[in-house]
Amino acid sequence: MKYRDIPPTDVAALRAEADLLIFDTRDSASYARGHMDTAQPVTDAAIQQLIRGRQRQRPVLVYCYRGNSSRNLCELLAGFGFERVHNLAGGWQAWERFQATKPSPALGAWLNQQGFPAEDIHARIDNGMAPLMLASLKGDSALVTELLALGADPNHVNDDDHHALWFACVHGDPELVSLLIAHGANVDNQNVNGATCAIYTASTGKLEVLRRLVEAGANLGKETSGGYTALESASTLPVLKYLRGLTPDRRALSSAQA
Repeated sequence: MKYRDIPPTDVAALRAEADLLIFDTRDSASYARGHMDTAQPVTDAAIQQLIRGRQRQRPVLVYCYRGNSSRNLCELLAGFGFERVHNLAGGWQAWERFQATKPSPALGAWLNQQGFPAEDIHARIDNGMAPLMLASLKGDSALVTELLALGADPNHVNDDDHHALWFACVHGDPELVSLLIAHGANVDNQNVNGATCAIYTASTGKLEVLRRLVEAGANLGKETSGGYTALESASTLPVLKYLRGLTPDRRALSSAQA
């Protein structure tokens, strides 16, 4: 019977089994600095007790530093007829990297409340909404910051071709808008109707948000499918004055411009 290498992503499912045994084959100092919950150091007494117990169906997970030396114990247990022996691929180093990319408890709880899997920051719910989009819509800067740090893509779009920056504009927080732009959000993304964030903010009178978009280089010559630019969509006098006051090369407002 052979043992099985498993990646850190598969450990959660294995740990759901109440009788799982976890062995840490590293030195005592490394174990003292940090180890998996319920993991026990490998000792001759522990291994002998396991073998004498004859619970050959009991699941066992073994890890070392990098996933290599732990294979020796896995082979030993498999040789004694244990049928569910697992070696953690990449060892403790891989486990630490994996833990660093997991959502915090607060983010995990929020994901679960919103209908996302608790550890999947790339999941989608209704209308293709991703966690980063929803956090941006709600104006939660702390969640947005963590999601970006964990690798959430600010340019993923939902079923209407709206991305996180669009939803930050809907919420109306200029600082959140700047945060997403600083992480590479496309200021000129167009939705299914051709509207950009600049067109949207002009049409809703969100002057301060519009300023951030313009400062980031938003192309004000972009048009909706109906042929309207940001200037032509301006809904308030302050927005209209602001757009008219921009220099011609900065505005790019001529519909004839490429």
